[in-house]
Amino acid sequence: MKKAETASVGDTVLFDRRNGQYEGKVFQVRENSVLVELSKDAAKVLGYEMPNTVVRHGRYSIIS
Repeated sequence: MKKAETASVGDTVLFDRRNGQYEGKVFQVRENSVLVELSKDAAKVLGYEMPNTVVRHGRYSIIS
């Protein structure tokens, strides 16, 4: 099985959440996931109080 490319701090990633695609900037990398900062608008649409979320490696695409 090929290991997915892992994002680095500062990378912009695209991921699926609640039947939509969202992008955000990685601010921390962990062993199994990355912590991503979303726009305030995206956080509001998703119903999040804070504009941060966790995305498992392999569940996102690095776009820049």
